[in-house]
Amino acid sequence: MPKLTGNCLCGNVSFEAEGEIAMQGNCHCTDCQQVTGATHATLVFMHTDDVAVTGETRQYEHKVDSGNVLIKDFCPSCGSQLFSTNKARANMIGLRAGSINEKDQIRPQFNVFVSSKVPCTILDVNIPAFEKMPG
Repeated sequence: MPKLTGNCLCGNVSFEAEGEIAMQGNCHCTDCQQVTGATHATLVFMHTDDVAVTGETRQYEHKVDSGNVLIKDFCPSCGSQLFSTNKARANMIGLRAGSINEKDQIRPQFNVFVSSKVPCTILDVNIPAFEKMPG
């Protein structure tokens, strides 16, 4: 089982995660583009019980196209977004790949919402790509 550690830009919020990685993926939806300021978000999903957070975060909650409610946790000092949770999957947490120290553990398994990807974004042809969220 991998152990993942990470922190925000200013270091006021950190985390340790130890357990099985449930899945990893790149999301190209407009919400992820806007919240990250990047072409997509890469998320590493783990069970919430396997992740310990030190420091206080603030949250932003919003409804997505599917009707699900997503919660973004970020550092109130530097603004770094660290985690995402989905009220429909309360036992899972998405760690933002950019905040993880163990970069060799980041291996996305899929791309979702490629229908809204930025045209210059190059997709890895070795992993599945979905126009929207599958299922």
